[in-house]
Amino acid sequence: MNKKTMLSALLASVFMMGLANAEDKAAVAPAASPEATTAAAAPAVPPPATTEAAKVPASDGLMDTALLNEKLKPLFGDVPDSIKATPVSGVYEAKFGTELIYVSADGRYFFSGDLIDGTSRTNLSEQSRTVERKEMLAKVEDKDAVIFKAKGEQKHLLTVFTDVDCGYCVKLHKEVNQLNEAGVSVRYLAYPRAGIGSESYKKVVNVWCADDKLDAMTKSKAGETIASKECDNPVAKEFELGQKLGVNGTPALFTEDGTMIPGYRPADQLVKMLDDMKTKVN
Repeated sequence: MNKKTMLSALLASVFMMGLANAEDKAAVAPAASPEATTAAAAPAVPPPATTEAAKVPASDGLMDTALLNEKLKPLFGDVPDSIKATPVSGVYEAKFGTELIYVSADGRYFFSGDLIDGTSRTNLSEQSRTVERKEMLAKVEDKDAVIFKAKGEQKHLLTVFTDVDCGYCVKLHKEVNQLNEAGVSVRYLAYPRAGIGSESYKKVVNVWCADDKLDAMTKSKAGETIASKECDNPVAKEFELGQKLGVNGTPALFTEDGTMIPGYRPADQLVKMLDDMKTKVN
């Protein structure tokens, strides 16, 4: 079970426990006496803060990384890769790969979902994920990819997680030459959807182990059988990388800045998207 699934299950169980507790309390609560009704109307006095909560008051926005690691590790099986402040006072972003949760300074409260700046309409969570994806993809060496290079000046680099048995991957590959002509280099990484050890995995390995990877990729996506060959290959590692990046289908496209474009897009649409993104950055 990955951390995203664990998080969803955890939040669901906490919610259901809360409902159950509320129902139990309602079922056993005695009828209120006049005195009790009067007392209930009086302003409630908050209980004294616990020592742990007082150590890092959420209202002060003071973060104790060690405390948060201690709180989060039992829930997610590991400490976050990083914890940083958000624009919301007392709320911090804990990052597990490209998965994010938000936590109070004392570690008592947390939630998942995207954090949106209502003024600028900016998705702050996606910004953070984009940076993480860019860093992770930058670590992949060109020798481990199958690259169809741009013709002439390279204007854009598009990283594509692909599977040889994927219909939309085949459709996209037919337009790779059009992308290359428009100055887009296509860098293929392996993502056999059926998983490591599957028939699809073996076909992908054959492509990555071929003497001419470009030719093998094109022939494989045209339905031709590639000679079985074993070599030291990055297919399993790239499949795992895709999972960490949030890939759950192919083709999955990533721009140089880490923006994810899920699914097939026609070549002319892709070129326009890439040009528009570059214009906004500049």
